[in-house]
Amino acid sequence: MIKVFSGIRPSGKLHLGNYLGAIKNWVELQNEADQVIFMIADYHAITTPYDPKTYQQQIMDVVLDYLAAGVNPDKALLIRQSKVPQHTELAWIFNTISPIGWLDRLPTYKEKQDQIEESANPKAASWKNNMGILDYPVLMAADILIYKSNLIPVGNEQLKHLDVTNEIAKKFNYLFGEIFESTKPHLTEGAHILSLQDPKRKMSKTGDEGIALSDSPDEIIKKIKKAVTDSSKEIIFNTDSKPAVSNLITIYHLLSGQKIKKIEEMYEGKSYVEFKSDLAEVVVEFLKPFQEKYQELQKTPDYTTSVLTKSEEKAKVLANSTLKEVKEKMGLE
Repeated sequence: MIKVFSGIRPSGKLHLGNYLGAIKNWVELQNEADQVIFMIADYHAITTPYDPKTYQQQIMDVVLDYLAAGVNPDKALLIRQSKVPQHTELAWIFNTISPIGWLDRLPTYKEKQDQIEESANPKAASWKNNMGILDYPVLMAADILIYKSNLIPVGNEQLKHLDVTNEIAKKFNYLFGEIFESTKPHLTEGAHILSLQDPKRKMSKTGDEGIALSDSPDEIIKKIKKAVTDSSKEIIFNTDSKPAVSNLITIYHLLSGQKIKKIEEMYEGKSYVEFKSDLAEVVVEFLKPFQEKYQELQKTPDYTTSVLTKSEEKAKVLANSTLKEVKEKMGLE
């Protein structure tokens, strides 16, 4: 059986990189897998500075993004991490067998520390060196394994975390008996969409670095117009010598369906201005149906709440079954 699991932190408006690297992939997988669970990782997101007054709205914004992008509640469960307590209970159990050395060597540990330092939150220092950042991969393992998931749509930056998930699963099986199978990553062509301002970094949810799924046509045109380009004028795909333009070509290719070679031919001898103008039009047209669906969903909050409630009740049944099996193997029941 194919059991898919993935999640995104509700730490800002979802952008084109999130869609191409994750949600587009999810929508395709929900039609193929036997079990599909998508999660708003609200416990993961509180490991870095956030505003409690706006947090629930951030969570609901992400839920609307998922549904507007095509996540189908008849085919996939859509859950909030904090509403299924078995996640954190299994994480504590996994903590008892997970060496610290598996965790503090991960590059994301330092990256999250840097995010805290760069945060504009006036209380950011209070999050510095918190245990949640170190323990993030253990909770991630619990998120995945509580549903016995085996196919995980992730970006390249999460592959080392997935390795930890498999190490924890193997160690549990060795110590207490076979329960968990190994998980496999599912990467997509759009898994590494880069910043419009710095092609050495992934697209971000802040400033002009990323195109939010909710951006207006004027905002999209402005951001693409300001996107950095490379020194030479040719519009060709070469991630080594022309990373900025290659990133823009990738976006054009994934949203329009045009092959990369065809795009190069279309803009041979043409200027960056022409290319960016056409790319902005492609993005605006692509996001139009998404934004229309999002606006419809905003008018029906009861429907959104019912989707979450029904999904979370079903998720608890699956999670309880795994947790009972874990506790029996460990002599806790």
